[in-house]
Amino acid sequence: MALQDPVDPQPDQSVLESMALQDPVDPQPNQSVLESMALQAPADPQPDQSVLESMALQNPVDPQLDQSVLESSFPVPFDEIYEVGEEIGEGGFGTVYEGISKFLREQVAIKFIPKYETDQYIQIPGCSKPLFAEVALNLLLKRPPLSPYIVHMLEWFEEDDRYILILEYPQPCKDLLKFMVNNMQLLDESQTRSLMYQAVLGAKHCLDRGVFHRDIKLNNFLINTKTNQVKLIDFGCSDLVKSSGYLDGFTGGVCPPEYYRDSKYEAGPTTVWSLGIMMYTMVCRCQPFNSLEDMMHGSLSFNARISSELQDLISRCLAYHPTERATIEEILKHTWFQQGHMSGVAQDQQMLQIGPSEEKLHKPFSRESSEQQA
Repeated sequence: MALQDPVDPQPDQSVLESMALQDPVDPQPNQSVLESMALQAPADPQPDQSVLESMALQNPVDPQLDQSVLESSFPVPFDEIYEVGEEIGEGGFGTVYEGISKFLREQVAIKFIPKYETDQYIQIPGCSKPLFAEVALNLLLKRPPLSPYIVHMLEWFEEDDRYILILEYPQPCKDLLKFMVNNMQLLDESQTRSLMYQAVLGAKHCLDRGVFHRDIKLNNFLINTKTNQVKLIDFGCSDLVKSSGYLDGFTGGVCPPEYYRDSKYEAGPTTVWSLGIMMYTMVCRCQPFNSLEDMMHGSLSFNARISSELQDLISRCLAYHPTERATIEEILKHTWFQQGHMSGVAQDQQMLQIGPSEEKLHKPFSRESSEQQA
C-alpha cells in the first residue's frame, strides 16, 4: 500500500502464508518456495477521495470488503513501494518473487500476472466495474471475518501489460506435500487430523465466500513448520461458485469422476472429492486410484492400520456419485474429527529428513495421463 504516514504505520497483525505458485498440470512442488519471512500487512491509512474515485468504488464504506485492498492501482507506482527479489515460483498463471516493502522493510511475496485478451473479469459488490478474476476472488476472501487458514492478498496493482498481487509471505514454511514426505514416519492419525481440520476449514471459507478454489491438493497448502498452521494458497484456477455447475474445461489438479463421465462438475462435491484425495494420501502414503478405471469403479482399499472412523470419512468424501458425498459441514462433524480437541494448530513435531519418492504422492490421476496410457 502507498504509505501516507510511514513514520507511524499501523500494521495488520495477521501472520499468514504466501502464494507458492505452481503449474496445476505439473504438481511437482517448487523446492525454492519452502522458506520465507513472516510478515505483517503494510499500513492501512485512510485514502483520500481521489484514490477511491480512481478505483470506481460504488460504496467506499461498504463493510463487506476490506477497503485497504479495494484501493488498488494506486497513483504511486509499484516500484516506488516494493523491491523485487529472487524468483520463488513460476506456473501457467504468473511468476512469484520474494519482495520487500521499501518503507516498512517487511517481506512479501509478489505475483506478476501477464495480461491476455482471454482474461476473465468478475463483478463484485463495492466496485462499479468488473475486476480481473484472481483479484476479485481474493477480495471476496478478504470479506470479514478473515480466515486464518487462507493466504490473503495484501494489495494489488494494475499496469499496462500485467497485474501485480502483493501476498503474505511467512517464515518458515513448506508446502504440505513436502512436509508430509519429510515427516512420513512421524505423522499418525492424530497429527493428520489436526492438519486436515485446518485444510477443511480453509476450503469451507472459500465456499462460504462464493469462491471455488478448484485446485485443492497437498502442494497448494503451506504449513508453518514452527506452529504447524496450515493455509490454502494459489487462486489462479479459481472461479465463482455457480449453482448451475461447470461444463468441460476443468482447470485444476484433481478431477472428480463426474467430470470424466459427464464433463460436468459442481463446486461443493468437487472440493470434498479433493479433500478426500488429500486425506487418503496423507494416511496411506499413496494415491487412492491407480487408473481411471479404478476411479470409475470406486476401487478403494485401505491399510489395516487405518481406523474404521477415518476409512468411513474418506469413503464418504470419495463416493462415486456427487450426491452421495459428504458436505463440508458433515466432514467437520464426522466422528473422526470429533475424537480430539481441534485447536486449529497441530502439535509441534520433530523434523525428520527422510527420502521416499514423492511421485506416488503428488501426481493425481488425470485425463491427460489416461490418454497417454491409452
